[in-house]
Amino acid sequence: MRASVPPTEALRLIKIEHDAVNELIATLSDEEMTRPDTIRYGLYSDQECSFKDLLAHLVCYEVFALEAVADWHMQTKHWVIDAMQDYCESTRIHYGGIADRQHMSLAEQIDEYQHTAQQLEALIATTSDEQWHEDAFYPTPTPTDLGGMLERIIVAPPRPMYRHLPVHIPNIADYITSLRA
Repeated sequence: MRASVPPTEALRLIKIEHDAVNELIATLSDEEMTRPDTIRYGLYSDQECSFKDLLAHLVCYEVFALEAVADWHMQTKHWVIDAMQDYCESTRIHYGGIADRQHMSLAEQIDEYQHTAQQLEALIATTSDEQWHEDAFYPTPTPTDLGGMLERIIVAPPRPMYRHLPVHIPNIADYITSLRA
């Protein structure tokens, strides 16, 4: 797939995402962030996720995106590109992002999220329009460029463009109220 927005718009949108998550981090107490089963949307029926778990889930896609861009520049196709096209593999990614980070403390999870967000913003900010629209070096069923490859990882449906948080917390004020009721 081809990028549907230029890198400047991708950066603007991803900053909105990161700002919203960071606002929640600043607002919620440690207990609220680690309380189980507080995320009600965008999960499978057997999941009982805390906000900390959601951070793990959100960051895994951004980590994969950074790895995929690094691989792209080395003319290597990252495995996640095909995995995002496969129901079983994308489900494994969904669960795996949380499971792989269960051992992390809340502080470590927040640090990983914020560090990765900064890296992703820096990467997009330093990607030229020409690089963003560079064609894939590997065979694809539809024309694909670097920006499109990133969108496939970060913006997989049903997510809004460069926004993953609203899939899981559609209304931040309502979410905070529910935690404090």
